[in-house]
Amino acid sequence: MFNSRPISSMIQWNLWPGLIALSGWATACSEYEVKAQLDPSQVGDSAEVDAPEDHPDIRVNPTDISMGVICEPGSAELRISSLGTVPLTIESLAVAGGGWALDNPPTLPQEVAPGEFMTLSLFEGEGSGALWVESNDPDTPVWEVPLSATLDAPPELDITSHGDGEVIEPGSTTEFIAHVFDAGDAVEDLVVEWRSDVDGVLTTSIPETDGTVRLDWDASVQSSGDHTLSAIVIDSCDTEASDQVEICQNEGYVDDGLALSTWNFEGHATWDSTNEWVELTDTGTNRAGTAFQTSATVDSDNVVIEFSFFVSGGSGADGISLTALDSTRMTGFVGGSGGGIGYAGLPGWSIEVDTWYNSENNDPTSADHLSVHIDGNQGSYVAWAALPEMEDGNWHDMAVTVSGSHMTVEVDGAVYIDQSISGLGAFPAYVGFTGATGSATNWHLIDSLEVEAFVCDD
Repeated sequence: MFNSRPISSMIQWNLWPGLIALSGWATACSEYEVKAQLDPSQVGDSAEVDAPEDHPDIRVNPTDISMGVICEPGSAELRISSLGTVPLTIESLAVAGGGWALDNPPTLPQEVAPGEFMTLSLFEGEGSGALWVESNDPDTPVWEVPLSATLDAPPELDITSHGDGEVIEPGSTTEFIAHVFDAGDAVEDLVVEWRSDVDGVLTTSIPETDGTVRLDWDASVQSSGDHTLSAIVIDSCDTEASDQVEICQNEGYVDDGLALSTWNFEGHATWDSTNEWVELTDTGTNRAGTAFQTSATVDSDNVVIEFSFFVSGGSGADGISLTALDSTRMTGFVGGSGGGIGYAGLPGWSIEVDTWYNSENNDPTSADHLSVHIDGNQGSYVAWAALPEMEDGNWHDMAVTVSGSHMTVEVDGAVYIDQSISGLGAFPAYVGFTGATGSATNWHLIDSLEVEAFVCDD
């Protein structure tokens, strides 16, 4: 029932490769305490205690030390018991295996009286090993104790759904997926944390049964700009592994109702709470009104703006503008009325929808048209295009994209301007609208604004 080696195997004991051998030939004091009052439950088979043999009899308990997966090296104890009728002499101890070693080894040889025991302490190693105890027991001159321990290995984690450079658009939800694996732990014993270096911990969860972990990135609540997004897995030994991707959250706001609390209304502009749109002017003569979003600025040369407009219901004048107002140079929010369409004199850039021909403003055509103006100079356009009839009693949609010096303008899904514009410049801008009437009039209304202010490189 016990592992043993014949005495002949102990010849030249100290020459075995990989062994630490401890032996001696003079009786000496030991730092190990030899204890009496042996508890049979600590030595294995109690029947053998009841019927001791008439010679030295060794028992080592436990008979093997198998630590399984360990978080870090520690120590293990075992007992060498004397069950015979004459003293047991421990002649030598030897340990083999990576990292396994005796802690404070005793001076040998050492005698253990019948019914007493001595305790050994082992430093745990990594992998397999063995402890050999050589004694004067004639039946088991060498007792072998197998040793084994596996040092915890770090878990593995990979973000598999997105790579570096992902750009996330405002108002969107993006799912990030990672997969984890740990050789020593079940997935339910792992914890995964998603973290942004800007916004901190986003969520903590246990992986799905196949090791999948997910993050729903909500663009409406995350900070704009560059993020290092990390997934970090922690196992039962508090060992970590991680992976990360570099992403960018584009800045933007969507203000479907042009909420009164965040907009600056001046001149004749008002908020129509019944219809939930902006009224820049009614059909009174010589009106000018403006409405600007002032809670945040956007980059004037890197923005997408979409909205709906209505220019009808009166005698035909004068029009509206979409204006990016230079917040660093502005002195007010209202420009000239009439042919100035409410933007005349305002610094920045303006795109006008002109429904009345003004020869004094050098209008390029007598038809309804688009034209682009710099710094409120209504008499000098840098780009223009004729439009179909806008005063048809219907709402119309406009989409404007500015990227550097390039501007694209669409009306009702058709592209009318798509070119580089001299003088656009780059500045922090308040996005807004202007409208005006002169001796001729119209209702000038704005609705369904969406602004995406980009902070990420494409």
